[in-house]
Amino acid sequence: MSRYLWTSESVSPGHPDKIADQISDTVLDAYLEGDPEAKVACEVLVKDSTVVVAGEISSAVKIPEHSLEQRIRACIDDIGYDREELKFCGSTCTVQFLVSEQSREINKAVVKGKQVAAGDQGIMFGYASRETPTHMPLAIYLAKELINEAYHVTRATHPLRPDMKSQVSLVYDKGQAVAIDSIVFSTCHAESLGLDDVRELLRDVVIANVMARQSEHIQSMFSNATRLHLNPAGAWNIGGPVSDCGLTGRKIVVDQYGADCEIGGGAFSGKDPSKVDRSAAYMARHLALHTLKANPDAHAIKVQLAYAIGEAEPVSWRIYDPRTMQEYGLGSFTPSDLTPTAIIQRLALRAPIYAATALKGHFGVAPYNKDGVEFFTWEG
Repeated sequence: MSRYLWTSESVSPGHPDKIADQISDTVLDAYLEGDPEAKVACEVLVKDSTVVVAGEISSAVKIPEHSLEQRIRACIDDIGYDREELKFCGSTCTVQFLVSEQSREINKAVVKGKQVAAGDQGIMFGYASRETPTHMPLAIYLAKELINEAYHVTRATHPLRPDMKSQVSLVYDKGQAVAIDSIVFSTCHAESLGLDDVRELLRDVVIANVMARQSEHIQSMFSNATRLHLNPAGAWNIGGPVSDCGLTGRKIVVDQYGADCEIGGGAFSGKDPSKVDRSAAYMARHLALHTLKANPDAHAIKVQLAYAIGEAEPVSWRIYDPRTMQEYGLGSFTPSDLTPTAIIQRLALRAPIYAATALKGHFGVAPYNKDGVEFFTWEG
């Protein structure tokens, strides 16, 4: 087919699954602050007014549960669940812990002196495209832009609530995006805001502001023919964990490249960087960006890495342009650069940087320095 529709979606930090992701990474950051070598696998469930924190943690520092609970409550408040009217609130929710130490057998297989081997078998993907300023695929780029505008900007000045979802469908012709076919956006909102007001706000503020800051090329894809499905189910007042159970790692497509790239299946949040599910996925993105920059004729670059538990170097890798099927080598990288130890050192992954990834997204965020800590190094 030379002409087809292609869709990706995104969710806000207030979506129940992303609440769980942020709590998992808040716990991870707490341990990495005191022990950069901590081994953390933290899973979270949120439902109604209960938060369950479970998993395996081995660390040289012992953090009392009440200290972790304080961080978790602050995280929930920061997301926007900071008042009782939302039925889920950082100051009043129940927090339960079901945490044990990491299996000694797994630890022995992974930690070998100063070297870290892969903590599990698995495959990881990276992707980079010339379609957008962030080198993300266009559909998920626009879906995320809409969420960022509504959640981070519009919610501050209008009675919108934290739970939101977006979806963008593009028209492709001969491999090129030529039009935005439809936009779906649903947001939880206060009872004081009528449905017509919500739809007007989404159309005339959120979508308008996002389109206004795009390049002329992307702006030209949005037209009167673009179909808008704004709160299509109607008024939505009760969202978050009261209306839907949230789990860590259930938004792994949203966390990566949307529909434009395969996923390995492993989630990111709550896992320390010895887990290649996370560190190798960041390295795959880093490789994709470097290969795209080094090859001006490439439209996009896709990377696959694969690992075996207890082994350091990947068992396979592939780098190619998915449109032309042109194959590329590692360039200036070597297989030894792709070991967990080398990745962790190169990208400075032992720092407490992970709550920011669960909040802002793992890819397509410009690197920055805050209080001497480097964030999103893999994007450089």
